[in-house]
Amino acid sequence: MIGGGTREARLADAARQFTYRTARSGALVIGITMVVIVETIALHALLIRAHHWLAWTLTLFSVSALWWIASDYRAMATSAVQVGDETLELTIGRRFRAEILRRDIASATKPTWRERPAYARDYLNVTKPATPNVLLVLHNPATVRLPGGVRVRYARFGMHLDDPDAFLAALNVSAPG
Repeated sequence: MIGGGTREARLADAARQFTYRTARSGALVIGITMVVIVETIALHALLIRAHHWLAWTLTLFSVSALWWIASDYRAMATSAVQVGDETLELTIGRRFRAEILRRDIASATKPTWRERPAYARDYLNVTKPATPNVLLVLHNPATVRLPGGVRVRYARFGMHLDDPDAFLAALNVSAPG
């Protein structure tokens, strides 16, 4: 049946998508939004008489920052990490995007607090400020596209997924062999 195959394909795709909705922080977004609004109003009032163009430029930058924060928060609710046969696609809100070859994954674990680096040049916590419950270590660093088109290479990724056990099982079960 064609319809049954389509439904099965959708179910298989859903089983290979892993969300990170619990990594979002509404309180942090509200706090940052409030600070940006208060600072924008204060700077605008301070600069509007002497530097009209600068006041409006800074206000536009603040509005665009608020738009980006809101769209990132929304994207964190709808995006997912995709486990493919040959690649792992990390799309984390509007923050990060990377495609990792499955053969480059050296290990994927649920890290203890000792295994999570606070800071290291080759480490990126993609769902920060959430505490990572999955740690990926790569043989070869992967290129990550950051906001603004900046590209950086990392060999270790921390992320907070809603179902880390299913994610680790999907990596092990469908690992190329």
